[in-house]
Amino acid sequence: MGKVADGWKKAVEIANSMPKARELLKSWGNKAVQFVVEGEDPREFYVEAKDGVASFHVGKHPSPAFTMIGNKDIMWKLLTREEDAVKAFMAKKYQVQGSLGESIKFRKILEEVGKNVSLV
Repeated sequence: MGKVADGWKKAVEIANSMPKARELLKSWGNKAVQFVVEGEDPREFYVEAKDGVASFHVGKHPSPAFTMIGNKDIMWKLLTREEDAVKAFMAKKYQVQGSLGESIKFRKILEEVGKNVSLV
């Protein structure tokens, strides 16, 4: 599995072990984020939240809240917070298809996970 997918798999495990992250996942609702990572295998995977628990899946979700599309380098930097997601989006380093509002809510969950844990 590629570096970005492995990183997201780890982020899901960490989120599920953190009460505050689980609380944020639950408030986000039963939704999924689709990732399309150019230059990586698997190219498509998604993170799904159900009842406050996150799960990682290889493949395509039938109806994600939003989809993030970018090359493996920017997607890694976004995950590890080496690159600011808003600035990178405005610079067109990656794309979001679907709800930008949902992507902002999801980013807050990732920020909570990253406060105390390094994903690298």
